[in-house]
Amino acid sequence: MNKYSLLTGLALYLLMTFISTAVNADEITGQQEVFNQVNSLYAKQQRPIVFFAINSEILLLNSLSMHDKVAAQVKLLAWQKLSLTLNVAEQYLLYVVRANIADVAGQEYKVINWLNKALKLEPLLAKKQLDSPLFASAYLTLANIYASQGEDKKAFDSKKQYMNKYFSHLKQQKEYRVKGLNEKYHIEKKHEENELLRQNSQIQHFALTRAESERSQQHRNIAIFIAVGSLFLLLLLRQFKIRQALKLLAKTDSLTLLPNRRLFFSHGATYMKQALTGNKALSILILDIDNLKNINDNFGYDAGDSVIAQVGVLAGETMRSRDFLARIGGEEFAAILPEATIVQARAIAEHIREKIQANISKNKNNNIQVTVSIGIASIADIKENFDSLLHAADLAMYQAKANGHNQVCSYSTERQEN
Repeated sequence: MNKYSLLTGLALYLLMTFISTAVNADEITGQQEVFNQVNSLYAKQQRPIVFFAINSEILLLNSLSMHDKVAAQVKLLAWQKLSLTLNVAEQYLLYVVRANIADVAGQEYKVINWLNKALKLEPLLAKKQLDSPLFASAYLTLANIYASQGEDKKAFDSKKQYMNKYFSHLKQQKEYRVKGLNEKYHIEKKHEENELLRQNSQIQHFALTRAESERSQQHRNIAIFIAVGSLFLLLLLRQFKIRQALKLLAKTDSLTLLPNRRLFFSHGATYMKQALTGNKALSILILDIDNLKNINDNFGYDAGDSVIAQVGVLAGETMRSRDFLARIGGEEFAAILPEATIVQARAIAEHIREKIQANISKNKNNNIQVTVSIGIASIADIKENFDSLLHAADLAMYQAKANGHNQVCSYSTERQEN
C-alpha cells in the first residue's frame, strides 16, 4: 500500500509539473535555450582571442546593481541618455546589470530574459574573458533563479556551466603563475647548473650539497623579503587610499556627488580674482528647489533625496565644461559661470529651470511636479568680494520665490526695480 501511494504521488507531481510548464511556456519563451546552440549567425563567426576593454563606469555600475538596485537604476538611466557606443563585453555586462536590477520576487522571468540576451553574446567574446568571474556569474544567477522556481534540471545545468568556467579560470590563472615563475627563474637556474658542472669532480658532491643549501636559504630570504615588502606596500597603499577617500569625502556631497559647500567657497574667491585681474565676465547662479518640504512630507525623504539627486544631474548636464556646480545646502545648489555675462547666465539658468520642470515629474504611483527658483548676479554689478557676489545672487533667488517660484531673477534687474 505504501509503495502504491508513493508511485501515485510521484505521478501526480510529474503531471502538475508538466501542466505548470505548459501554462508558463508563453511567458518564458526562449529561456529554455540558454545552453543550446546560439543563432546560426553567431555560430558561423570565429570566436575572438582578444579581450574587450571595459569602461570602469560599467564595472562600478555592475557592482552597484548587486547592492543598491534603485541607485543602479538611476545611474543606468543616466547612462542611456548619453547614447554611448559600447563594445560586446560592455553590452554583456549591461544585460547582467539589468538582470540584477530586475532580481526581485515575482520578476524572475525578466532576470532570465536579460541573462539570456547576455549569454547570446558569448560567441563574440574570448573564452578566457568569459571564464572570468565577472562574466561567469551570470550562470550562477541563473542557477539560483531556476532553483527558486523548482526547475532543478536547469539549475543543475546552470551551476555546472558556472563551475566549468570557474575551474577553467582557476586553471588559466595557475598556468599564468607557473609560466611567470618558470621565466623568472629559468636564467638563474641555468647559470647555477653551469657553475656546478664546472666544479672539480673531487669536490662535486660537496659543492652540489652546499649550493643546494645556499639556494634554499636564498629562496627563504627572498620569500621573507618579498612578503615583508608586499605587506609594507599594501599597508602604504591602503593608507594612501584612505587619505584620498577622506580628502574626497571632505570635498564632495555624498548624495549628488557634486562638490560641497566647502569646496565651492574655496574656489569662489580664486575664480573672482582671476576674472577681475583679467577684466573678464563672471556670474554666479543660486538654485533652490521649490517646496521640497512638501515633497518630503507627502512622499517621504527618499523621494526628496531622489529629487535632489536628479536636480543635480540635470543641472550638471546643462553646465558648460568650464562651469563649477556645487550643492551648498539641503535643497540649494550654486554655480560659478566664468566668462558669462548676466545675459548668458540668465540663458543658462532658464535652460536649467525648463529642463528640471520637464524631466522630474514622477515617483512610484504619484505625480510630483518639481520646479526651481534661480537667482543670478554678475561682477559687473558686484565687485567687492565673492561673498558679496554670492549674497546678491541669493537675494535674487529669494525674489524669484517671492514672485511665485519657478522663475529666474537677476540681481541687476531686482536692484533697478527697487
